[in-house]
Amino acid sequence: MPTRVKTYRFKLKPTLAQEQVFAQWLGSCRFVYNLCLEYRITLYDMSKNRTEKPKTSLYDLQKQVKETIVGVEWLQKVHSQTMQDVAERLDKSYQRFFKHGAGFPKFAKRSTWKSFSFKQGVKLRSSDTVFLPKIGEVKFHASQEIAGVIKRTSIVKQASGWYICLACEVEIQQHEPIEKSIGIDIGLAHFATLSDGTKIENPRTLAKHERKLKKLQRSVSRKKKGSNNRRKAVQKLARHHERVANARKDFLHQLTTWLIRENQTIAVEELQIQNMMQNHRLAKAIADASWSMFVSMLAYKSEWYGRELKKVPARNTSRMCSNCGYIKEQMSLGEREWECPQCGTHHDRDTNASKNILAKSIGGRADRVSLEYAPMVHIQRQ
Repeated sequence: MPTRVKTYRFKLKPTLAQEQVFAQWLGSCRFVYNLCLEYRITLYDMSKNRTEKPKTSLYDLQKQVKETIVGVEWLQKVHSQTMQDVAERLDKSYQRFFKHGAGFPKFAKRSTWKSFSFKQGVKLRSSDTVFLPKIGEVKFHASQEIAGVIKRTSIVKQASGWYICLACEVEIQQHEPIEKSIGIDIGLAHFATLSDGTKIENPRTLAKHERKLKKLQRSVSRKKKGSNNRRKAVQKLARHHERVANARKDFLHQLTTWLIRENQTIAVEELQIQNMMQNHRLAKAIADASWSMFVSMLAYKSEWYGRELKKVPARNTSRMCSNCGYIKEQMSLGEREWECPQCGTHHDRDTNASKNILAKSIGGRADRVSLEYAPMVHIQRQ
């Protein structure tokens, strides 16, 4: 049975003293991160006038952090491996910048630095109590049973409170193989259209909460900057944004779990989502749909449960007739149905695209499918 790293997320129930310790650790980690970034930038500036480049490896950075902690009493209260993890986070930011074209690392602000981690030493004392090195036992809301060996632990601050994320190495029971494949065309009119004719309703999570969010945002704007009332209004707005994000994740988890359970092979398009976001009329709706998160969930769940995810080019999937292969020259975004002039087949735009996506994944054209009844599937929160 294969092993995978699965993350369990629980809400903590810390005491007031433990919350203060968490906040102090966040500030210490942020301070060390900014110190490391400044150190790397200084070394780079110095290297411009030298023939020999200074050492800037992760090992050298962690060594510098260790030497810094020795002379500062309030930094010594933080676990040593937590500080090492801060250096690793900065090093990963540099790797993303140089190797993957991401933005250059920025100095961390209090509003953006929201977590610290333990590499080891975290132990479960009971079903609802966890031991954190140098902090002690902390209670949490045990919403499910924890399996496997804890490999990494993160403490995360969110608008609704403190959370613990336990990354555990667990054995995943794979699903029994089945002989069913499906093509998925993702969109905005419907979140997803399957090659068997099933249409998944777009939940439009942000749009449903937008009126409430605007009201809360106006409330923040009316408060005096620096006042306690403004701080309370900001927290209330942040909690509502968190609820919107949680509702979106819940929908995507339920949908992807259902698709993985019912199909052996799943085919999706390779969409250039960043380019599509340049359209200011559709950018908000595309971000609300969260297509990237949907495909990412399908990817790791298919790997976990013994399924196959195939990504095919998005070229001509809507304009090609899934029955005869004829390609229509032009098709506007508002044209939701069309009839093939070559074979006379009447197509629903999204269903036809999903058939072509499935056909491309197996190297041919889609088979004819009779769709006398195409159900609309509603994924509801349980």
